[in-house]
Amino acid sequence: MSPAKKLWKIRIVPTDRKKLWRHIRRFIVFSTAVILGALLGTYIAVKQGLPDVTEIERLIPSLTTSVLADDGRVVKEIGPEKRILVAYDKIPDSLKQAILATEDPRFFKHKGVDVRGFVRAIWQNVWHIFGGSKLEGGSTITQQLAREYFLYRQQSIHRKLVEWVLAVQIEKRYSKDKIFEMYCNQFNLGHGAYGIEAAAHLFFGKSVTDLTLDESAMIAGIFRGPARYSPYNAPELTFNRRNHVLARMVEEGYLTKTLAEETKKKPLSVLPLGRSDSDFGATFFEEIRRYIVSTYGEDALYRGGLKIYTTLNVDAQKAAETALRQGLRDQDKRRGWRKDKLLLTEDKDFLTSGRPLEEYWLRSWTSPRVEPGDVFEAIVLSVSKTEAKVRVKSYTGRMRNDDIERWTKTKQIDRLLQRGHVVPVRIKSKDETKKELSVSLDQEPLAEAAFVAIEPATGQIKAMIGGYSFGRSQLNRVTQTARQAGSSIKPLLYTAALDNGFTAASRIEDKPTDFTDKWSHTTWTPKNYDRQYKGMITLRSGLEDSRNVVTAVLLDQITPQVGVDYCKRFGLTTTIYPYLSLSLGTFEMRLIEMVSAYSVFPNQGVRVKPYSILKIEDRDGNLLEENKVESEDVISPQTAFLMTNILQGVIERGTAASASSLLAYKPLAGKTGTTDKYTDAWFIGFSPSLCAGVWVGRDDNTPLGPREEGALAALPIWRDFFRGVIAAELKKAEAAKSEVALEEFAVPKGIVFEAIDRKTGLRPASFCRWRFMESFLEGTEPTRFCSLEDHLLILDYDSNERGKEEHEP
Repeated sequence: MSPAKKLWKIRIVPTDRKKLWRHIRRFIVFSTAVILGALLGTYIAVKQGLPDVTEIERLIPSLTTSVLADDGRVVKEIGPEKRILVAYDKIPDSLKQAILATEDPRFFKHKGVDVRGFVRAIWQNVWHIFGGSKLEGGSTITQQLAREYFLYRQQSIHRKLVEWVLAVQIEKRYSKDKIFEMYCNQFNLGHGAYGIEAAAHLFFGKSVTDLTLDESAMIAGIFRGPARYSPYNAPELTFNRRNHVLARMVEEGYLTKTLAEETKKKPLSVLPLGRSDSDFGATFFEEIRRYIVSTYGEDALYRGGLKIYTTLNVDAQKAAETALRQGLRDQDKRRGWRKDKLLLTEDKDFLTSGRPLEEYWLRSWTSPRVEPGDVFEAIVLSVSKTEAKVRVKSYTGRMRNDDIERWTKTKQIDRLLQRGHVVPVRIKSKDETKKELSVSLDQEPLAEAAFVAIEPATGQIKAMIGGYSFGRSQLNRVTQTARQAGSSIKPLLYTAALDNGFTAASRIEDKPTDFTDKWSHTTWTPKNYDRQYKGMITLRSGLEDSRNVVTAVLLDQITPQVGVDYCKRFGLTTTIYPYLSLSLGTFEMRLIEMVSAYSVFPNQGVRVKPYSILKIEDRDGNLLEENKVESEDVISPQTAFLMTNILQGVIERGTAASASSLLAYKPLAGKTGTTDKYTDAWFIGFSPSLCAGVWVGRDDNTPLGPREEGALAALPIWRDFFRGVIAAELKKAEAAKSEVALEEFAVPKGIVFEAIDRKTGLRPASFCRWRFMESFLEGTEPTRFCSLEDHLLILDYDSNERGKEEHEP
């Protein structure tokens, strides 16, 4: 018999059995004490230096700064981390369930650490160790939150123990709903989006509350690794990850298998990365950004979660941008077609991309939006004499030769374009089902423009554009540049004349006149734009028709120094000398100051300092600053009305008569301006509630082109802006089932209206042709009646021609 069998045959007597169990019990007690002691020692060691979980309440996440328009809408978000906090009750069930199914199915059952999950992770790690792959964490949502707030991301036994302790403490401190809310708002979900709300905006352009099932599953899947699961960088991997989330939701009982399988078939329909709503409000927002950085610092702007309430009016800004870009394109087309278009087949970036033209994506295609009226860059795919096939984003477009001859001087498209050219096109119509467009050929303008609109009564800046495209140039030509004002300076000088004894009916002779400069003793002879002279005309006619000689005579009579003084009173801060050439606007002015100066007229002589920020709040709603309106009396309400009344005539029959169709909707007034050699074109005008100005020119001071005066280059932009504003007002009134409030320029006390002959400025006789109700300061009305001799002194008395824009040649 073998020794083993002999041992097996040994019988254990009862006494020996008792001793054995006594030894076993002693071993268990000893082992338990050792284990508990080790655990206690480990706990004490771990707890030393452990952060206080209440620090979560003091750990302030970086929040996006929100910029709000004048109606309270958020129109811009600023910050390197796009983070928008969302409350637990705003998170849709589909997203909650997707996150729970993949990250922590027993979240609402455990106390911070899931023992089952931990055991499962250990068992998997045994196999991973032998396999040489990455360790599994087995972390609950609470543990992940603790690690994100307090710990490094690398895996270690000590870190895991600390993570457990912190997770338990977090669970004791906060409710499950609060922990889940913090989890959803904290984590980076890729491409600068932190938290589920920012991710929903980034990927789908919507709030998290509006997410569909497939969208919720995709976002939930990204939590595991935003660098790995990106719908932009790894769409196939992200697609599979989303479908894995859907499968887990079935396993956890959140979805039926049928619904999950149907959802899995849906593609990843994410919006393009880096998209933006073109350059909307870019200049305005840049001014806001600069102010916040200089006042509160970059950290407050980019991470502080400020709320900046601004004066921006969305409708006015959109109308201005549409009008300005169209006006510049029209001006450019008057100069003809240019052969300066990019040819991709010779472009280095295209050649190194390895993509065909049918798949290449232009950098300017930053938004999926394609709507009729928009202008986008297009890739030419094929060309014939009468037609071209182009690609705009994911659409195919057809361009015909119907409307190109007028400005390209040819009807054959193949003389202008070839395959691979990149050209601007205007969208005429769209078939969304077929992804087809009808487009027309366009061209990017060389000229620049600036625009600003101010509410006269408050000084609030309602719209601002610093140039054709913020991407092309970030220079703000509204505030940062000064250009010769041309005839747009004349209303300020005529105002000085009204305050110094002249009336709208005062008569000045328009004839060749020599002026001697008192300083240089040289002779200056200004000329009218048309090189013609009208004889004896009224002050009103001199401004409505922008007669240079009349303005020079007026300035000479009131003295150039008075003219300078009035310019300063109106808020102009650039250097101005008391020269007679001031009458023709030879000195440089800033657009913002010129528009602010004009706002004095509809505001009854008061100038309110322009501003763009109403108030600023911190992330907790505490008021940091609030604008204080600064105003000053510039001229009397009577003088302001008299000048307004004259400037109304500029639009009714003067140099801005092409905008007269708008007078059917609201009263308007304004003045054109043009400088020597057509380098600058201006128009500044106003309604009772809004004052806006346009400058058009080139940064290098080269001419815009022959006859590109203010009435042709700048006025159409101003006119189309007000047309857009009026259309928006009518649309809102229709939606509200109300009527647009009628506007009128307020007539102050002391103003009277007297019938005169508009061309002679005298009381009309029976044979006078131009009977007109003129406004006067009470007591300054004319007393003499017209005579035939007075008619003869006016060289165009029988003419009904509209005035021409004037400038210094």
